Amino acid sequence: MKAVRSMLFAPGDRPDLIAKAARSPADGVIVDLEDAVAAGVKEEARANLGSLPDGEASFFVRVNGFDTGLMWDDLVVAARAGVDGVIVPKAEQLRIMLKACGALSALEAATGRPDGSVALIPMIETAVGVRNAFEVVGGCRRVEAVMIGSGEQGDLVADLRVRWEPEGTGLHYSRSRVLLAARSAGVAQPIDGVFMDYRNLEGLRTESRLARRMGYVAKLAIHPAQVDVINEVFTPTEEEVARHRAILEVFEEAESRGTAAVGVEGRMVDYAVARTARSFLGES
Repeated sequence: MKAVRSMLFAPGDRPDLIAKAARSPADGVIVDLEDAVAAGVKEEARANLGSLPDGEASFFVRVNGFDTGLMWDDLVVAARAGVDGVIVPKAEQLRIMLKACGALSALEAATGRPDGSVALIPMIETAVGVRNAFEVVGGCRRVEAVMIGSGEQGDLVADLRVRWEPEGTGLHYSRSRVLLAARSAGVAQPIDGVFMDYRNLEGLRTESRLARRMGYVAKLAIHPAQVDVINEVFTPTEEEVARHRAILEVFEEAESRGTAAVGVEGRMVDYAVARTARSFLGES
């Protein structure tokens, strides 16, 4: 799964909106077969996966939950469509993730795709899911990202009965726990949830900055107007890149002389700081 900063939802029963999302600057397009699609048009939405538009964006599918009985048919169609990943909503239990993981392996074999080519992305959006986050993200090797359902009117807010605000106070623990689960399980892309008021771009910016400060690398969008703000917040500035490169250059030069700690602009730099700089720059 390629690195993303933004992922834009589009309802699966609206080919026009899927095409519009693909033309947007979003790094990923999520074709939603779950909440955005009425029960009577689920089959129509699945059929639309067979004619996804061309573009630079990666395509993902949010399938229906395990308890609906619709997940398996969704997985079959998604795998045949060649999407980059599948999102499991309301992920709470490792056993469900393992079932989906095994199903995708069988579908990849049947369609001639390399094993592990379809990423599996749990969406944590219940209290039980937050509690079990490490098990959910760490049990299947094809989990390459995790999402938190942090939206204002979302299931997690309702489940926890917290007061939602862009500053994130009510969801601070949940965001931290999901982030910790991702990092401890080696999952590279923790992704923050949607901001529901798509006209309030300053509120979106506030919440996006909060998520980035907490360690999230991307954010979900529900409207194309949100994508530019999200991309801006989650793209390192030239100054940030230059500062981390300078830290590495000075440290590596000192290391070559047998020194493992050196001062850079009045701050000590050692192996831990160098590791942080390399991580920021996407270097091993």
